Amino acid sequence: MSSQHVIAIFGGAVAGSEAAAQLSAQGKRVVVFDQNALPYGKIESGLPKWHYKLRDRQEALIDQKLNHPLVHFVPKIKLGRDIDFEEIYKEWGFSAILLATGAWADRPLPIEGINDYINKGLYYQNPFVQW
Repeated sequence: MSSQHVIAIFGGAVAGSEAAAQLSAQGKRVVVFDQNALPYGKIESGLPKWHYKLRDRQEALIDQKLNHPLVHFVPKIKLGRDIDFEEIYKEWGFSAILLATGAWADRPLPIEGINDYINKGLYYQNPFVQW
């Protein structure tokens, strides 16, 4: 690629779209990859139906951030399935790669015996994620 910075972002929802907006505002070219057809992440699947106003507002905000001449959105591409990270890193010529794939799964704490405390004072976030 040219000397112009081009940044790859994996995940187009809240964090990915905000990063794309910040980078494109600085004149950087951005390619946003998302595993879904639409870039809404938990907003699309995690909000109860009665929160339609909040959903509509958040989706519109993401759309606005991704609708910039320097931002290109690529749907239905999953890192590790459709594109290999090493190939993206070594061969595609991106200046930087940002992983903004969200909290689709809880990550256990790397502490011996920690699982003994799950639901006894230790709670992971995903059972509580609601808007």
